[in-house]
Amino acid sequence: MSLRKIRKQIHYHSTQIWGVTVVLFIIFGLIILGQYSSWNHVNTEYNNEEHISILTSLQTRSAERDLTAKKKYSKKNRIEPHKFDPNTISKDELMDMGIKESIARSWTNYTSKGGKFKKAEDLKKLYSMNDYLYNKLNSFVEIKNQKKENKHKSNQYKKNKTWVKNKYKNNNYTYNQKDSTSYQNNAIDAISDIERKEYNAEFKASRKEKSSGLADNYIIVLNTTDSTELLMLNGIGHVLSSRIIKYRDKLGGFHNINQLLEVYGVKAALISKIMNKISFEGTLKKIDLNYITVDSLVQHPYFDYSTANIFINYRNHHGPYKGLDDVKKIIAIKQYWLDEVSPYFSYSIDK
Repeated sequence: MSLRKIRKQIHYHSTQIWGVTVVLFIIFGLIILGQYSSWNHVNTEYNNEEHISILTSLQTRSAERDLTAKKKYSKKNRIEPHKFDPNTISKDELMDMGIKESIARSWTNYTSKGGKFKKAEDLKKLYSMNDYLYNKLNSFVEIKNQKKENKHKSNQYKKNKTWVKNKYKNNNYTYNQKDSTSYQNNAIDAISDIERKEYNAEFKASRKEKSSGLADNYIIVLNTTDSTELLMLNGIGHVLSSRIIKYRDKLGGFHNINQLLEVYGVKAALISKIMNKISFEGTLKKIDLNYITVDSLVQHPYFDYSTANIFINYRNHHGPYKGLDDVKKIIAIKQYWLDEVSPYFSYSIDK
């Protein structure tokens, strides 16, 4: 390639050359300015005097606080501490030692709301506690060992409980006698006040366990009973008895014990308690399959609309049901479901 062709390819107009020249001058000027200016220099000198001044100021403030605290406790309010337990000391006792009423009130409010001091250093938890007052009190703090005290109370309760049991056992006291109230009161007086609630709970539980509302040979017939009589069964309250009666009425009566599990709130453990006290005698409310409608059939808990329609459509196509054998011809019906619901069926031909 000739030199002339090369010059043509790299040829610039005069305005372009002028613009490039200006840009280069600007860049060059910024480089020189940066070298001689202090903008790019960071002051890394450590000012030790400034730090000393800050520390001095903090020490002065601390000394002023201590001085203020000392002035508060002048001869008029001089602290005269003695051995004390910070968890049990009263407001008056604190004020007798020379502590201001506002601090004593804050102290007792803390302990009355469940606050505990486990060691002398815990006094600093109090918002109103200052260093001067803490230094005066910390050497006089004596915190009782709570674990030993609680263990002693527990052992004392066990001794009292054994004494009560042996005393009334020897006198042949029983819970069913007329003087059972006297037994309870005397027994409670024999133990400490701290354990009163626990003893009352044990007494009520044992009394409930020993007493029963039903005789051993008394049987409740579920298909004829009411919610009040059901309350005599152990483990059944007002709500559950009401549910059992309502579900029984919807079914048309119970014919086996497994149906009780269909009642909300009835558990297997409850059935095991009451199974020897109940029976399922009585007549069930029948469903006449040859005359009942779909809307009436779905009112029964065992039927939904699809199952009810199957029964009605089969009757419309094959004629009236003559018995359970005709129902078993419906292929869509499951056998275990039929075993539950079939005792409610009746098959009237003419009305």
